[in-house]
Formats: sequence, structure tokens, C-alpha cells
Amino acid sequence: MKITNYSFFALALLFFACQDDMPKTTNLQLEFAHKAGIEDFEYGRMYENIAGNRFSLRLWRTYISDVKLLKSDGEIYSVPNSYHLIEPQNLNRFTLNLSDIPTGTYESIQYYIGVTDEENLSGQLVGDLDPSNNMAWNWTTGYKFIRMDGEFEDNEGNRRGVVVHIGTNENLKLQSFTFQNPLILGQSEGHILFELDLLEAFKSPHTIDFEVLNDFQFNNEADLIGENYANGFIKLIK
Repeated sequence: MKITNYSFFALALLFFACQDDMPKTTNLQLEFAHKAGIEDFEYGRMYENIAGNRFSLRLWRTYISDVKLLKSDGEIYSVPNSYHLIEPQNLNRFTLNLSDIPTGTYESIQYYIGVTDEENLSGQLVGDLDPSNNMAWNWTTGYKFIRMDGEFEDNEGNRRGVVVHIGTNENLKLQSFTFQNPLILGQSEGHILFELDLLEAFKSPHTIDFEVLNDFQFNNEADLIGENYANGFIKLIK
């Protein structure tokens, strides 16, 4: 019996020692692949939207903010100072590295497209919030949540500009994603892959036709694009 008791205590001590060796935090990599439908996005390449406009971009930037990880028991971890500017780099990809994420098992992730209210008009330089990124109008109107600059071919074959600068609190859109399998963050770094689909911004529920309007800033049509990117613009892949 004594041997059994000693064995039990030895196993218990070993268990708690292993628990103490487990890291309390780890790193999480968020990867964003930029697409145009099923094609990998490339600057300068021509794409066709649902209205039949052939267009290309020379700049595409997207702000995300207030990143949160949620556990099944309702516990939420909010990533501090999480204001991030996403744009195609490394071919069509952008990698965001988050550090000091508490280890554990998470069932979902959420964040906003845009800059949340408390920082949008504050003038504070937090995360990637910086006027030098050319994503700010001014401190009374805040940041551009999405910026797309490019051109399209009109019906006469002429090249005309496309300006998509979407901001204001009406166009701050929450994105929530539930993992197909729980995300287990432990000794190894975690990785999540998202896709941003350029064509979805001009597709649904509102069809955007550049022949009708090709400048989207502080107008009702800009808000229509905001409604379009609320759903389906960013997808969780794995």
C-alpha cells in the first residue's frame, strides 16, 4: 500500500511539474491571402466585376481592429492595441504576427473591418494607426477603413480612375469566424488563414457599376460598398 501511495504522489508531482513547464503564452500568426474570385490577386492585373467592368488596382489596403479570441466557456482574450493595416505583400499575402497570446483552446475569432470608434477620431498613434500610412482623412473624419486605387476600361475603351475610400462608423463591420476544429495554442505557434476577395466588395447585396460611378468617398454609394464587405469579403480558410 505504501508503495502504491508513493507512486501516486510521484505521478502527481510529475503532472504538476509538467504543468509548470507549459508556456503561459505563445505566438499566433494570422495570414491573409488576397484574391479576386478564384484567382490570386496581383497589382496591375485586369479583373472583371459582376457588372462587367474590367479594372485593375495599384493600391489595396484594409484596416482590421479589436482582435478577440473566444473560448467555449465564454472567456474572451482581447489582443491589446490591435489596429492592423493589411495589404498584399509577398505576392498576394500578408502575415500578421501576434505575440503573448494566452495558451488554451479557442473556438472562434472576431475582429472589425475598419477602426473602432474609440480610436478612429482620437488622434492616438496605436498599432498601425499612423497618418503616414496615407489612410487618414483628418482627425474629424478619421481613417479610411478600406482603400482601393486603380482604373477601369469604360465602354468606349478609355481608361478612367477608380477611387474606393470607405470609412466612417457606419461602415465599421464586425467579422466573426468559428473554427471548424478548435484552435489549440500551446507550445507551438498557432496559424490561421483568411482570404480577402476583391470582387465581393462590388457584388452583393449591391451591384457596383463603375460606368455609373467610379469615385466612392463620403457618398451613399460608399456605404453600399460597406454593406457589401460586411459579409463574404473575408473568409476563414483554416
